[in-house]
Amino acid sequence: MTDSPLDRLRAALAGRYALLREIGSGGMATVYLAEDERHHRKVAVKVLRPELAATLGPERFSREIEIAAGLQHPHILPLLDSGGAPDAAGGAEFLYYVMPYVEGESLRERVARQGELPIAEAARILAEVADALMYAHAHGVVHRDIKPDNVLLSGRHALVTDFGVAKAVSEATGRQQLTTAGVALGTPAYMAPEQAAADPSIDHRADIYALGALGYELLTGAPPFTGFSAQAVLAAHMTQAPQPVTERRPAVPPVLAEVIMRALAKRPADRWQSAQEIVERLELLGTPSGGTTPTSTRVVAAPRPRRSRTALWAGLAGAAVALAAVAVLALRRRGPPDLVLGRATQVTFDAGLELDPAISPDGKFIAYAAGPAERMRLFVRQIGGGGAAQTIALTPDSGASQRQPRWSPDGSRLLYSTDDGVYEVPALGGRPRLIARAQPEGRQESAAWAPDGRRFVFAHGDTVMVHDESGAEHALATLGGNDPHSYVWSPDGSMIALVAGNANFSLGSVLLGNIGPSAIWILPAQGGAPVHVTDGASLDVSPTWLPDSRGLLFISNRDGPRDVYRVTVTSHGEPAGSAARVTFGLGAHSISLAADGRRLAYSIFTTQSNIWAAAIPSEGAASMSAAHQVTMGNQLIESFSVSPDGRWLYFDSNRNGNQDLYRMPVTGGQPEQLTSNPADEFWPVASPDGREVAFHAVRAGGRRAIVVMPAGGGPEQIAAAGRWQNRYAHWSPDGRALCFSETEAPNGQGGVFVVRRNADGSWGEPKKVYGKTGPAAWTRDGKWLILSPDSGTLPGSVHAMLIPVDGGPAQPIRTEFDSAALAVHAGTWPVGNAIGLEPILPNGIPGLWVLPEAGGRGRMIMRFDDPAREPSSRGSWDSDGKTAYVVVEDRQSDVYVTDVSARPSP
Repeated sequence: MTDSPLDRLRAALAGRYALLREIGSGGMATVYLAEDERHHRKVAVKVLRPELAATLGPERFSREIEIAAGLQHPHILPLLDSGGAPDAAGGAEFLYYVMPYVEGESLRERVARQGELPIAEAARILAEVADALMYAHAHGVVHRDIKPDNVLLSGRHALVTDFGVAKAVSEATGRQQLTTAGVALGTPAYMAPEQAAADPSIDHRADIYALGALGYELLTGAPPFTGFSAQAVLAAHMTQAPQPVTERRPAVPPVLAEVIMRALAKRPADRWQSAQEIVERLELLGTPSGGTTPTSTRVVAAPRPRRSRTALWAGLAGAAVALAAVAVLALRRRGPPDLVLGRATQVTFDAGLELDPAISPDGKFIAYAAGPAERMRLFVRQIGGGGAAQTIALTPDSGASQRQPRWSPDGSRLLYSTDDGVYEVPALGGRPRLIARAQPEGRQESAAWAPDGRRFVFAHGDTVMVHDESGAEHALATLGGNDPHSYVWSPDGSMIALVAGNANFSLGSVLLGNIGPSAIWILPAQGGAPVHVTDGASLDVSPTWLPDSRGLLFISNRDGPRDVYRVTVTSHGEPAGSAARVTFGLGAHSISLAADGRRLAYSIFTTQSNIWAAAIPSEGAASMSAAHQVTMGNQLIESFSVSPDGRWLYFDSNRNGNQDLYRMPVTGGQPEQLTSNPADEFWPVASPDGREVAFHAVRAGGRRAIVVMPAGGGPEQIAAAGRWQNRYAHWSPDGRALCFSETEAPNGQGGVFVVRRNADGSWGEPKKVYGKTGPAAWTRDGKWLILSPDSGTLPGSVHAMLIPVDGGPAQPIRTEFDSAALAVHAGTWPVGNAIGLEPILPNGIPGLWVLPEAGGRGRMIMRFDDPAREPSSRGSWDSDGKTAYVVVEDRQSDVYVTDVSARPSP
């Protein structure tokens, strides 16, 4: 038996098609050039992705694709064959379909090579594609994925390929199932708004919209909307009017411009109602009046986007992607002027992280932090000037991570924060000066200037402090353990806005972008009671004042993706009405507004993580480079576990908006959603008998509840709840108890707890058994807990602790590694009396280790040796003893600026 998937595929198709080489791949299939062994001709064989094949099954796929096979038209590439072939390795049956191999190039290759096409050629290609659509629509087939990649050029003629395949797949599985599986039916740059919104009643007018986007690209060299992510483009389709094609290319004839712009209407009813109408309009270009507008015709621009919040958010959630572009939204109430955002300009372009943008008072420069999350440094760059703009490294590349630059009012200096404290540095570079030292625990600080430039605000623990130019400090307010950060002083000097809670989202390194709630507060600058601007039920971060000191912009995820909101406040800092949404699907991490309110800077942050797996060899370690991806899609998986019977992966994911729980077979396939609570759930662990799953959940404004429910989803039962953060639930071997950690509690109140089930099935009161926190797991005899503490390296060769489950003195586990290692995660190993550790090796390759419970020499079972597959910084891993599973994460962000204008509220 061969191990390679390609070898297994070749064996499955042997005798019918001889695969020669891969010639392309997409969201649904991989394409191979092959030899048709029966007819001795070259063909293109498209093989569906394994997880999609597992969802469909061969019988249903064949039945649904028959309609597409019956299409016969001069501009449609015919479907020659389709079917299923068994996988000798026992995996899901290979599903494939076969088309003629066309010598030539795709329209995508032509546009990539040439850019915009001559107008006559573009019109001809558009007419031929429209003619193919007219025929298919008359036969009840909607393509659903019209794009340059699916148009082949043979000689002077266009051939539309993959006709009906997307529809066949959709009808066979259901749109929601495919979205959940991470397969998007359609391509974002050409997707109609209703298609992005997962509208179940999509009809042929979605193809009309895609045809308009295709024509727009042929004439201008780019689609009507572009963005750094799929979600950015989808949001633009739903909320922004495209720039008229004649503004991008004035030579486009009015009739052709009308065809394109009306096809791009947001509402299906406002588009051309059939491809035949488009064909007839394009025929006018061949007449003497083709370059003029007939008297019966008026050129129409795309209509204004609908403003329904429900429909827009449904579109973003249905698309199952993380991020989106800036969108104009008029605030729908009388009062303050509406804010209108202009076209966004990208300022930074490097891979990795660029965060914390801060616009200089004159609006000409932008400061930001860039680099790996654990050691970011500061840069200043002129706004405008494109690639020629000079970037100045503001701070040395050494020491603690440098974050949240804040300009002095005169633009001559910048404050920034580190774990050491607050520093000041000249605005164009120079020697940094420590001006406020952090408390001994070394938490990342945060600071902001007063408008007079002689004072700044920062914090000691949960006490907000003001530091003046003489060096004196006085306490302004104590927030009762609410973790203040991200300060900004109002322009009139009367108030200070800040964020309370979830500092890891804004300032973290390992937990940068952490999912959790926070709140916007306002403090009177002269002292007084703090005022809640937001309720802390969602993530509310990055406040910035409007110039009049009576309005705040901030970022929130209360309605889905992180967007900019606006709230009006009184002279006492109290909110005057509810917050209104300014953007849709922006995905912002932080924002900064210029002093005159005319320019907004923002960083867009995205993190994507999925579960990967590799077989554990009998000797040595598996290589991360040999691992294969198990879960699919643009999502964030924070934690997961393998069920005790080795059949299921339980994981949390934000694929449908907030963090919910899912399970899927370890072999892959369609995830099953277990929770749909508007709050977030994390860290699912199945009970030993497989009947229940325990997890921690956001309740009462934080990760405060340990919850148990049936393994397939159902009623929840709170096993433990507390004031602070409760995390890392793990079952006892008999399934009658759970251990968990209470974290982020002040004054040493946190620790490891055990909660036991009563005889009636209810849960008793938790008992504290150890005073340090971190992920803990039960030993196999049920007498001890294994703990790898969160708070720092244990001394010497100690990498974990054994804790009696009923309390008492802890015992160190002394270990031996090939080189010094720091254990950051511990759990029960499924084979023998061993535990698993994920060490970080300062002088070697990091990896996944196991070691005896009694201590001794550890063994690396998986090497993290592939830079392109970085394991999650959260240390998420598990195993069934045969296969090692880890979460691979990619975090990216860039900085953008956009102009801001105001117009009277209707």
